[in-house]
Amino acid sequence: MLPARQVAPGSPGKVREETTARKNTTARLSVGVHYEPSGVDPHVNAAELGLQMTMGVFDTLVYKTMEGDYLPHLAKSFEISPDETLYRFRLRRDVKFHDGTPFDAAACKFSLDRAVDPANRSQLAGSMLGPYQSSRVVDEHTLEIRLCAPYALLLDSLSQGWLAPVSPTAVKRFGSDFRRHPVGTGPFRFEEWRPGERITLRRNPEYAWAPPVVQNRGAPYLDEISFLFLANDGQRTAALEQGRVSAVFYVPPADIGRLAADPAYRVGTWPIRGIPVCMMMNIARPPTDELAVRQAINFAMDRDALVQEVFRGHFPRAFGPLSQFTLGYEPSVEQLYPYDVEQARRLLQEAGWAEAGDDGVRLKAGRRLELDFYALPVNYYPEFGRIVQRQLLQAGIKVNVRQLAPPEWIQAGRRGDHHLIPQGKYASSPHFLSYVYHSRHSHDGYGWSKRSAEHRPGFDALLERGERTLQKDEYLSIYRQVQRTVMEEALIAPLHCNTNVVATRAGITGLRFDAIGAYPLFHDTSIAESR
Repeated sequence: MLPARQVAPGSPGKVREETTARKNTTARLSVGVHYEPSGVDPHVNAAELGLQMTMGVFDTLVYKTMEGDYLPHLAKSFEISPDETLYRFRLRRDVKFHDGTPFDAAACKFSLDRAVDPANRSQLAGSMLGPYQSSRVVDEHTLEIRLCAPYALLLDSLSQGWLAPVSPTAVKRFGSDFRRHPVGTGPFRFEEWRPGERITLRRNPEYAWAPPVVQNRGAPYLDEISFLFLANDGQRTAALEQGRVSAVFYVPPADIGRLAADPAYRVGTWPIRGIPVCMMMNIARPPTDELAVRQAINFAMDRDALVQEVFRGHFPRAFGPLSQFTLGYEPSVEQLYPYDVEQARRLLQEAGWAEAGDDGVRLKAGRRLELDFYALPVNYYPEFGRIVQRQLLQAGIKVNVRQLAPPEWIQAGRRGDHHLIPQGKYASSPHFLSYVYHSRHSHDGYGWSKRSAEHRPGFDALLERGERTLQKDEYLSIYRQVQRTVMEEALIAPLHCNTNVVATRAGITGLRFDAIGAYPLFHDTSIAESR
């Protein structure tokens, strides 16, 4: 028995009658997106856009609300042991995967074990389980998860699509190619992937287990969703205005004002919670191993000018390691690094970086103050590089912008080839700071800000306390300290907060996003013209 905590399902939402919601016409939603991912296997791949496109394919054990509460979803209830190391989930009995495989405790165990299996080389999901020890099938519809230690982030992790249950049958059938043939329990079935063109999902007519936060608890109103790969910003907007797509994710900043003023379109803005886009600094590679250099970089950055130049002011600037919209944000970090080029110059001069020759680059012991900035060809990273290059030169710091394709960029960051590398991550909880800054992740995809835990004695221990604390007041206090430490040690130079700007044709209604603000929920989405 696990008497400590128990969560039962809330009252079911109203299911709209099929006969009133649908006509004979087919409701097709086409969405323009800004790149094609390498894979959409949630347990292996880690591209946010990949999960945005396939979130409708999957369901999660629990659902997290905007207020931070956890509601049952595929698990109709859950209990936590008094020592917070054992979680028992009682599962729904009416759910099937898209290929007909029963959803049960064995499928959940298979999925969790798969996520942490080193052979699968998970880019994110495996690490999200923290001190996962094992899972056990108690009976067909009861699953237990055993942890090596209390882990406050477990429910948060299980509420995200990265740890969604997948069909064991489909994994065995497709093997590594499951990344292009995902099979879940969600409101939409994966239909096809046309390389270089689109991903298409089809309505799951048997769906009847939506999360309690949506109005439509049954099968979705849309028959089909297609995501078209349109890498060029102008191409996506043109496709919307020409009627080739009915929605655009990540509207180019230059087009937001025009579309918002046109009654033919609706433009919605959702702040994305989690880790803002920051320049992660490699403190193991000179000269960013020097605190004075890292602090000077922060003082020399005019972030307000950056977001104005790149985003026309539509995206807010960042101040620290959490976005302003995330639970537990520490506002005092906003006072630490005002734009002050003279202060940057003083710090460098005092640290022995003397003013140099005609090109303005400082020298110390015969070495030039040069930094390597590694950029992806997307997410405005090349533009950031050019702006950072221009701004830091005012303080005597030369920046070399190196643009790489995603696989090479990831490997460069893991090897520590960089001095500066832009990085951000969607997350609904401040606990994700542990994944970015704890030394155990210093060689993971999001641990690139450092290569060791030497920046502040006791910092890892502080992060571990946060990971073990389920009491909200306690862990919020801990993560406020974490945010100040990150900025006092200048492990990062924050740039901007992620923002989800979506434009749709005016007849599209009911599109909403999850607690993070990034992943779409299409349960209630409908198209007026086709009804």
